[in-house]
Amino acid sequence: MEAEALPIVSSDIKVKTAWLYYVEGMTQEQIADKLKVSRVKVMRTLAACTAEGLVITTINTATAEQIALERRLEAQWSLASAIVIPTPSSDEHLETALGHAVAQYLGEQMQDGMTLAIGGGATLFASLRFIERRKLSNAAVVALVGSLAHSRWINPSIVAAKVAEAFDIDSYQITAPVIVDDELLREALWHQPTLEEVRQRAARADIALLTVGDISRQSTIFRHGIVPNELVDPLKAQGAVANILCYFIDREGKLVDHMINRQVMAIDLDIVARIPNVVIAAGGSSKVEAIKAALKVMPARVLITDSQTATALIS
Repeated sequence: MEAEALPIVSSDIKVKTAWLYYVEGMTQEQIADKLKVSRVKVMRTLAACTAEGLVITTINTATAEQIALERRLEAQWSLASAIVIPTPSSDEHLETALGHAVAQYLGEQMQDGMTLAIGGGATLFASLRFIERRKLSNAAVVALVGSLAHSRWINPSIVAAKVAEAFDIDSYQITAPVIVDDELLREALWHQPTLEEVRQRAARADIALLTVGDISRQSTIFRHGIVPNELVDPLKAQGAVANILCYFIDREGKLVDHMINRQVMAIDLDIVARIPNVVIAAGGSSKVEAIKAALKVMPARVLITDSQTATALIS
């Protein structure tokens, strides 16, 4: 069944509206259909762009460069929307900047009755400080990754719990370690009724929000000991270029043949890939190859990244 068209989103929806109209030559009716708004709202937005000086003869704002990158990413990677933020002057601020964009996206997209399936990681944890607290009805958050017995913020399950708290809704957790001793134990755990319920709820989610890691000792998953550091070289030898939900994949987006992939307590990638709206939030020069691999295994509808990474992804 063909996926329902999502409303297009952006780092600056006003400028994107102007871009579609003045640069790409779309009609107001076409833009209204893409944004899922009325034609009257499109007319008012275009009028506001002119009144505010965003549009003279061309679009007169630095944001236009980001919008151009968004449109090229959308075309090249078959995305419903790309959200491109300016690359911060220092790498240490990138996760915070991406986290802010993630929080804005969740604030706009999460509605009553929806289920959000979410991973963990530094970028998603950074989004927590920016999520506007409000109460949703009949909504839920499902963690896609298991837990750590001893940790602070890096515990993947913390993100799901904190997002649920922000929206005053229920959260569902994988109450098992991120990595178990062997695949037989993993199989047995998934047969527990409570964990099977979590997996079924994840499969029925409306949005899946994920990050991507590279294969290096600086990557969050190795730096914080979620997966032992000594596996970096063996995983690379097997062709791994990325980790997504603690699974390790190669350049083609396929799981590498390594025991760790059979010990991960996380929702299977093929289940997550069938969620209607998969959102990937990741950036940084070290993650370009990893993001490309993730986009091959996950039919992402939305990509949230920074301008330098966006440029590398379309070059």
